[in-house]
Amino acid sequence: MKAEEEVALRQLQQELDDNFKSIFDRYGRNGIPLGELRVEINERALMEHIPVERMNYLLQRADRDADQHVTYREFSRMMTEDLTKEERKLFPRMMRTAIASLIPRREREDFIANYNCCPPPIFIPLISAVEIAVFIVYVFDLKKNNIETTSTTGVALYSPLVYKPTRRYEAWRFLTYMLMHQGYLHIISNIGFQLLFGTTLEIVHKWWRVGLVYLLGVIAGGLAHSISDHNVSLVGASGGVYAILGAHVAAIVINWKEMNYKCLDPNEMQDNVCFGIGRILLSAPVRLAIILLLVVPDLSVAIYRRVTEPAANKIGVTAHLGGFLAGVMLGIVILKNVNTLTWEKALGWVTLAIYLAFVAFCCLFNALYEGYPPTDWTALA
Repeated sequence: MKAEEEVALRQLQQELDDNFKSIFDRYGRNGIPLGELRVEINERALMEHIPVERMNYLLQRADRDADQHVTYREFSRMMTEDLTKEERKLFPRMMRTAIASLIPRREREDFIANYNCCPPPIFIPLISAVEIAVFIVYVFDLKKNNIETTSTTGVALYSPLVYKPTRRYEAWRFLTYMLMHQGYLHIISNIGFQLLFGTTLEIVHKWWRVGLVYLLGVIAGGLAHSISDHNVSLVGASGGVYAILGAHVAAIVINWKEMNYKCLDPNEMQDNVCFGIGRILLSAPVRLAIILLLVVPDLSVAIYRRVTEPAANKIGVTAHLGGFLAGVMLGIVILKNVNTLTWEKALGWVTLAIYLAFVAFCCLFNALYEGYPPTDWTALA
């Protein structure tokens, strides 16, 4: 008889692992808030076959560490140790119903609930690896020509990847210039920024959304540079990096309320101090302040150097600015909006139209403007 019970418990544990573990994982290591679970069970009248007193007792037993959250381990122990055989037949379906209805509501209200690594960040690590590989290849290629790559110099302007005003008809250059960098500091700073801010963006918004914003930001940066600096070549992934920073601003705009969910709730701080502080640090105003502290000084210095030292330091300021604005405009319509409002949807269509109009204008400008240097029609080596 005891052997049969052990077999039954093992089967039950396997069923719990198959049906509940992934659900609890979406809530993070703190588990499901006990209060929310109790309210959901009451609202959905799921205690039809279990008395209220018994249900409250079981939920209280489940919260063994009294932190007002139920983790999967606590839930599993409750299911295997505290329930009667009859209750085990009723409880799984009831809990699945309650938890399944909690998750969409929580994801709409709480932006942090959308953080997960399934799938893990893919695009930013991959594009970073490609940019590093291309940089290394050209370091050795330049060395063959007795040109050393230093912290601030060393770029193969002869590469078919570089954007050149004289070869604007080779449209791929408006994208591939992101793979080329001038000196170690250039690539280190770009890779560092995009890994830091891009991977965190992917955890919520996923790689395909972030990848699309990044690549379209690169194109916007290249086009913006082409209509403002008619005689200057362009290299670097700054257009994509700034598109990522702009996308963070867009995410803040469309998820402002959700990012501030319980960030100043004293109960949240009392339950878990680290988690409460984390909510404050990840709140919309703090995020926005960090992005502005990065973007505004960097752009200001770049503009100043561009104006005062145009010959010595040709910085693609408009590529930075074009990428950033593209990130803001496209982020509003492409990135995940956990609780879409009517005005946000309308704003998304407006910003998408502005981006497309900008691209169309730049294409016409490149085709019709006569102030560019003579076109180089020679074949690529």
